[in-house]
Amino acid sequence: MFYSDMQVDDYAEADRREVDPPIEVESATWSPGGTLDWWVKERQQWLGRVRGPDGRQKWVQVLIFVGPVPSISNVR
Repeated sequence: MFYSDMQVDDYAEADRREVDPPIEVESATWSPGGTLDWWVKERQQWLGRVRGPDGRQKWVQVLIFVGPVPSISNVR
């Protein structure tokens, strides 16, 4: 995960997907990582915005996610 000042609104609608409702995710240490609430496309790869318990936002690469894929009904 990395921290960034990127904002979802910086991306065209075609390059972002809201996750509604947001879903809980884990970090690589298998501790709570925060809540995934947006996907954005940056240079041909999708990044997910995760808000941590401290309110800071982190951006994660899609390759980090493992396990069952959430229902597509969560993405609009």
